[in-house]
Amino acid sequence: MKKYYYNYVGIYTFTYGAMGMMLPLLGQYLNQIGFTGAEIGSVMSTGTGVAIFASIFWGNRYSRCREGKKVILFLCFAAAGVTLLLSSITTYIYFLLTFGLLYFFQSPILALQDSMTLEDGQDFGHIRKWGAIGFGLGNFIASRVILLAGLKSIFFLFLSGYLIAAALILWIRHKRGQEVQKDKTEISNTASRINPEEKRRYRDLLQNRRFILLIISAFFVSGTNVANNTYFSFLYIEGGGTIAGIGIAFLLMVGSEAVFMAWSGRLAAIFTLEKTILYSMLVSVLRYSFYALNPPYIFLIVTFFLQGMVNGIVLVEFIRYIAKLLKPEMLGLGLSVYYCVSCNISTIVCLLIGGMLLDQYGAATVYLFFAIYNLIGAILYLAWGLHREEKELKKDRFMG
Repeated sequence: MKKYYYNYVGIYTFTYGAMGMMLPLLGQYLNQIGFTGAEIGSVMSTGTGVAIFASIFWGNRYSRCREGKKVILFLCFAAAGVTLLLSSITTYIYFLLTFGLLYFFQSPILALQDSMTLEDGQDFGHIRKWGAIGFGLGNFIASRVILLAGLKSIFFLFLSGYLIAAALILWIRHKRGQEVQKDKTEISNTASRINPEEKRRYRDLLQNRRFILLIISAFFVSGTNVANNTYFSFLYIEGGGTIAGIGIAFLLMVGSEAVFMAWSGRLAAIFTLEKTILYSMLVSVLRYSFYALNPPYIFLIVTFFLQGMVNGIVLVEFIRYIAKLLKPEMLGLGLSVYYCVSCNISTIVCLLIGGMLLDQYGAATVYLFFAIYNLIGAILYLAWGLHREEKELKKDRFMG
């Protein structure tokens, strides 16, 4: 077992746990203080929009810094401070702007802690699953705390998670000393050497047809999976559930993601990576179609494992698919494009449209939109032959 393994487990548990404590319940808080569905959607999508530029800005600072942990520490403390300010705001426009500022500091932390974990030689796959576990546990804990302290308590839970994560990073820095600094300097020097090739790398990436088609297909899947964190609570309550019950539902659903993350490699070995993604996309269509029927809340809990069958697979296998398509030196850039387009931009679309549908027709209609959105992605994935391995396509072209 790697040294400091449990410290990294703690960092992932508390950063993702903080998100689980606030983000799924934020829509309920905003609804309580009088925000409309469209306003809720615009607040959440603004955060995601800011995340696109924040990730680039802070990623650049991280790569240039002699010790990247200092950047992550600053972001954790800044996110905690802005969250404290956010808790006192009830006016829509000021909340919108402050929430955008929060995401400017908070959103890059997840990607940068991934880089930190990989650079420090930790077992990324085993550590990353604790993020999913932390998210589920965080939401479960928050759903219990708000019964005693009210919905406003989610802000204080959120900032506490990032302060604890910062403390764990400080402890690692203290123990590792100058070792990390030396490694980071080498990485920074390498990054500066490849910067002049940036334009060529973008051109090569755009010429990879299969990669571009995969990004487009993923666009119609990834956004709904993130937006679901905002709108699921509305569907759950429409089905007769309570805010406290949302925590149980999320704990089960997100917990199932960790299980399927562990199984995804085995499933890909049986069905192939490409077909495993297709099956997961089709499950997502069926899942949201079922949600569109506005089922009683108990059925949402009973079918918790469907989230694992979707998120637990696509979060891992889309990354592995991209790794198959790109050269190692192109992978970092390719993943940045994937997160920017297929995750962040798609999430903005889903949040904005979802908010308007929530206002006019209710949560069930939001999930009908999600089902159609996913179906488009699955159809494109099939039509473009992305469910087949490249060697299959080459064989068919030869036979033809």
